[in-house]
This record gives sequence, C-alpha cells and structure tokens, in this order.
Amino acid sequence: MICMSLVLCSVLYLIRYQILFPKGTRIHETLSKTTSSALQELFPKVTRIHETFSKTTSSALHVLFPKGTRVNETFTKTTSSALHREQGSQPNDFPDVLTFVDNHWKHENLCKPYKMFLNHSDFLLLRYTTNAGSVKIFTHSLKDGMSLIISRSGAFELKTINRVLYQLEQDPNMNLIDIGTNIGQHSIAAAMIGRDSIAIDNAISNIEHACASAEYLNIGSRITLIHNILSDSSGKRMFRYSATHTDFGVNHVDSDGIWDKMKKKFYEFNFGKTVQENSTTLDNLFFLPQIQKFQKVFVKMDVEGHEHRVLLGAKNFFKQLDVHGIIMEWTWHVKRPSSKIIKTLMTEWNFKPFEFFENTESDLSSINSDLWPPDVLWLPMKMH
Repeated sequence: MICMSLVLCSVLYLIRYQILFPKGTRIHETLSKTTSSALQELFPKVTRIHETFSKTTSSALHVLFPKGTRVNETFTKTTSSALHREQGSQPNDFPDVLTFVDNHWKHENLCKPYKMFLNHSDFLLLRYTTNAGSVKIFTHSLKDGMSLIISRSGAFELKTINRVLYQLEQDPNMNLIDIGTNIGQHSIAAAMIGRDSIAIDNAISNIEHACASAEYLNIGSRITLIHNILSDSSGKRMFRYSATHTDFGVNHVDSDGIWDKMKKKFYEFNFGKTVQENSTTLDNLFFLPQIQKFQKVFVKMDVEGHEHRVLLGAKNFFKQLDVHGIIMEWTWHVKRPSSKIIKTLMTEWNFKPFEFFENTESDLSSINSDLWPPDVLWLPMKMH
C-alpha cells in the first residue's frame, strides 16, 4: 500500500500500532490543538488525537511526530471496526490490588468495573489536567475537599504532580512509589508518560476510585495498588476516618500525637473513631514480584504526619534501590520531634532538602526546618 502523504502514513501507522498493542490508554474526547490542519481535514469527525504524546510510544512514532505534534500513547474511539473488536476483546484492565496481612502479601478483589459507578454520587468523572495531558478521572463527591479543587482547577496540588513528572522524565527507567495515593492522581499522571507506579493507600474507597480510573483509561497494567497503612512495622495501626466518610484528604494514622495538632487546624471537621487497620513497611515491598520494575524510583509521600514512621520502615529500601528523590509533605512535622527523625535519616542516606518549583529547586539545608515550605523535595547529594 502506498501512502499519499506523510500525515496519512502517520495515522495509518498509528492505527496499526494500536491494533498490535491494544492496551493503550483511553482516548481523550478533544482534538489535539497541535494536530495539523491537513489531518483534521482528512479525519474531521472520525479520528480524534489526544493532546499529549506518550513517551512510551515507539521510536518510529517519535520520528513521525517530533515536537510539533504530540500524540498520546492511546488512540481514539475510531470507527474502525477492527480496532473496536480488538479493544472489546480485552479483559477489564484492572490494576493488581494487594494487601500485607499475617506476614504475607495476598491479592484483594477491590476493583469493580467503572461502568458500575457512572451514576454514583461519590464517583464523579471530572477533567484532570497536568503536564502529562488532560483526561477524565473518577473523584469523590464535591463534599471532598480534594475533589472540589479538581473540579475547579483540573488537579489538586498541581505543582507537586508536575514536579513528580519532571523528576521521572530525568531517567527513562525511573518509576514511581506513590505513598498516600488517595484517588491516584500522581500514579495516573505517571502512567500517562509511560511509567509504572506502586500506589499505596489505606482507604478502600480511594482504592476503588484509583481502580475505576485505571480501567477507564486502560492503564491498569501500569499501576499496582497496595491497600495498607504504611508504617515502621507490620501489624495493626489505628486509622482515623472522617465521621461522614466524605473528606478523604484528612484521614490519617493516629499516632505520635498527630491528632492533637491536626484537630487545631481541622476543628470544623467531624472525625469519627479510629479503626484498627493492617500496616506494612516499604521494606516489605521487596517481597512483591512487581518490585523488579522499580530498581530506579522516585517517591511521593503524603501520609498526614506519619512520614517519619514510613522512613523508619524503609532502611533496606534506601540501601537496595536507586532512590532519585522524595517529595514529602512537611506541614505536620513543624515543631514536632518527627522532624528530627526525618532529618537524621535523610542525612544518613545522603539526601538534602530543597524547596521545589516546576523544574528548579532551592537548597533548604541552612534554613530552620520549622520555616520550610509545606512540601519538601529531598534529592541525593551526589546529584548536587
């Protein structure tokens, strides 16, 4: 077959690529602003190209679409019957969900088909936009503060998400450990640029939302979900939920007096009683077969003041893996003994603290840690 133009050849090649590799992500509903006018004329209402270009697509596609046109690793809901048959024949693209209990890992059946939630009041399908592109994901109801911000701004803590993406892009073999994933924003963004994630959260509802988004976007193979508290030991920990189970951004492990600090800030929230939940450690991730993909990692950690306990359970993790950096929430460690524990461990592992921006950072080493910003980037000293 002879192609009459580069544009037509490129599209035909992309269709062929999608048929051969049908596990690409779900296509975005809008036409890429960078798509050439010639392509729009050829396929005005049939083929819609996503705005972003996946970094996991083949090198041939990179050659066909260099920097002028960015194409996502996923293809459109094309009218090609062959492509529909190929996609329809695939099983649900759920992430693996595992939990560590009784000193071993086991699978949990927490993922449900996203279509079950399309009319569910706590599963809103909202636009999510980062430097990785724009897709729709499942959020909680707008009674959840994080979901409300996503509905208004396109993402929650966008600065952190984009910095995670920037760090991952520094090495094509680097993947993400997402501690406190909530509904999976960081892991979804990482999957959109072709990276794998281990995403950890203790709230079943958050796991269900991350599962639904992953299946909807056909990126389940890139995400492994862990349903556990992450701490310094395995066993049981007390976990505090909001009484109404409507705000999932402030659930937390109730230890080391963190509740005394949190309730001063969140006095208006009605928190329920604490519940015993299963905990595990970062070091126990080495017993997962998926860890083979995570020899080079970047870590995002947001566990509402429990970060020091996570690090205390990660001594082998930092010795055996090539950790290229950590972004962690610092707010809850100001004027608490936990700040000294974190600084001691990170210094022992040869990391330095930085205030971070989208692609630059400023050294915090000489600044009193009580004056550090709400989120801190730790980078290996060998890189600075």
